[in-house]
Amino acid sequence: MSGAVLETSNLTVAYAQPDGSEAVVVSRFDVTLTPGEVVALAGESGCGKSTAALSSLGYKIPASRTLSGQSLLEGVDLLHLPTEQLRRLWGRKAAYLPQDAAGSLNPARRIGDQIGEALHHHFGVTGAESTERQMALLDDVGLRRPQELLSRYPHQFSGGQQQRLAIALALACEPTVLVLDEPTTGLDVTTQAQISKLLRRLVDDRNLAMLYVSHDLAMLSGIADKLIVMYAGEVIESGVFRQVGYSPMHPYTSALLDAVPDPAGGRHPQGIPGSPPASVPTDSCGFAPRCRYAVDACTRESVALAEVDDRRVRCIRAVELRGALRRAPNNGTSTTSELFSGDTLLELRELSCYYRNKAGSVKVVDSVALTVERGEIVGVVGESGSGKSTLLRAIAGLHSQVSGSVVFRSEQQPVRARQRSRTALSGIQLVFQNPHSSLNPRHTVLETITRPARLGGMVKRGGERDLARQLLESVRLPSALLDRYPGALSGGQKQRVAIARAFSTNPALLLCDEITSALDVSVQAAILDLVTQLATEHGTAVIFVSHDLAVVRAICARGLVMQHGVVREEGTLDGLFENPKDPYTRELIAAIPAPPGSESG
Repeated sequence: MSGAVLETSNLTVAYAQPDGSEAVVVSRFDVTLTPGEVVALAGESGCGKSTAALSSLGYKIPASRTLSGQSLLEGVDLLHLPTEQLRRLWGRKAAYLPQDAAGSLNPARRIGDQIGEALHHHFGVTGAESTERQMALLDDVGLRRPQELLSRYPHQFSGGQQQRLAIALALACEPTVLVLDEPTTGLDVTTQAQISKLLRRLVDDRNLAMLYVSHDLAMLSGIADKLIVMYAGEVIESGVFRQVGYSPMHPYTSALLDAVPDPAGGRHPQGIPGSPPASVPTDSCGFAPRCRYAVDACTRESVALAEVDDRRVRCIRAVELRGALRRAPNNGTSTTSELFSGDTLLELRELSCYYRNKAGSVKVVDSVALTVERGEIVGVVGESGSGKSTLLRAIAGLHSQVSGSVVFRSEQQPVRARQRSRTALSGIQLVFQNPHSSLNPRHTVLETITRPARLGGMVKRGGERDLARQLLESVRLPSALLDRYPGALSGGQKQRVAIARAFSTNPALLLCDEITSALDVSVQAAILDLVTQLATEHGTAVIFVSHDLAVVRAICARGLVMQHGVVREEGTLDGLFENPKDPYTRELIAAIPAPPGSESG
């Protein structure tokens, strides 16, 4: 394409396996990036998106090997350059922004020093000129009072501010190509909307060529010009975003759209059964085992990427299915929790939480009053820093600086968990946001799941494996995972194991703290369905914390909106969406990206 700054073609990448073999994880990947244009790369976790994006920049991922292809950056093939030459191009010509903004910033160095180092390395700029450029960069990414911020360390910024700092660092040397890997995953919806708007402005103002990796099609619809959908290491559909995203021709693209929560409430997210294969299949369509449109021919030979009308698509039934792959029809049933009456399980009475700092005590949760009934699923929403997670920790007895009361099963609970009865401890279980850090890497799945029940005296010696099998089955995981360690599990599998662990004590109350924020949309839909199903089957009440009102609306009948530790509004989810009273609630709703082709899109 004329004017392209990065042209990657026929890129094939494999990873070394423990047995000495190689597994092909990206096959014949193509992408063309043009100044002023955003190309979105979408798909589930494990589909090869990040590997394709990083490899296209010439980066050698540990244990990976590039088997074929070329990637031309302004005519220079990055795939065949030595590392020293690549380092001269990285940052100066092409920049990469990882998912974890905090991880891309050095925690031991001030922000000004980090940006200044990049400017000195590539341009030789120092002194006052460097400081002036640093302040201009921070101002360009929307950070006020940049002169004050340059002397701060990364931990002194919020998550959204850290993401803006990471963008400023990536743009410091004025690259022509910017590759972003899930840059807004885990951020609250208002911050996500701000970052997406900022990136679109930077592309337009600086004439950047951008490759934007994400699983979130709703968010991508507001920023991307073109869309590439990957599955099992292959491009399965690509074209102009509004054509591919609004009128998909591949069943997998359609299934991804069906997995996105619709803020209009017209339908509920639907997970995709099964999971992507570990390597690129060579003798069949990789999506066939999960596809409701598959026919015998799909399982007998690989499928080529073909030009069909206005796009490229890898499906033998593409023409036949065109126009039929709209969002799946709503069957009229609801996964939303029904309200249970007359059986109060939890009551919070003027609950406040505090943190101590050098200046004294700071109130972070202010006089929350809440009643939760048996079997009810209650949503708590708000931006980062609104006090949602602290509220859950106080209910679970994990936050010590508390005033007010937590009444569980008609008994006021001590502030600290270690002072509570065994019955209360087993009756309230907390599932944390990050399953990677909440699971002990030295414990097998079997040990992880059964430990709470064993400590609570709820399982006899010798009965652990049977209990673990039942719990894994309840969260739709195979018993073959029992003897594996967390490092051998995907993010979605780890979160399911964490949920299984929580249900091992048959809790009356489950506290879910942003448990889907880092998961792809298909796994998120499956987790939402799973929580609803388990709550219904066990009569378990759930407090579901999330920054995403669309996610909360998918499973909750009632919700609280929190800001700066204060409950700003409370009511049914339908009422909050259709007639929000508080300006902050309206702001949250306005920030939710609508999926392409949805009732709210």
